[in-house]
Amino acid sequence: MNLSNRSSGSSEKRSQVRIPVDDEICVRDTVSGSELGTLANVHEEGFMVISDGGLKEDYLYQVAFEVSSGESIPLGAECLWISETGTGDQVWAGFQIMDMSDEARQQMRTLIAQYQD
Repeated sequence: MNLSNRSSGSSEKRSQVRIPVDDEICVRDTVSGSELGTLANVHEEGFMVISDGGLKEDYLYQVAFEVSSGESIPLGAECLWISETGTGDQVWAGFQIMDMSDEARQQMRTLIAQYQD
């Protein structure tokens, strides 16, 4: 499956190219402390995770990408959609980034550049 072109519906239009992430980057809910899933792809306006479940559509999350020991990228994001994987034991979830600091934005750009061709 090509994660960079994953679509939850045929009417979806993207203005950003999703960049696949080849490493296991944990996406953590900073309010509850729970792991939401693993980052699958990312761009400056959103990201997709693969998760064991428990996510809610149309829900705002405060999250952090745990990119390396001691470093994280904090941001606010809305879960726009959830779709079961082909195996049914996990879900894909698409998020739109709603808020991040200037420092987090620069960290995000560095992260994206690391995975671009």
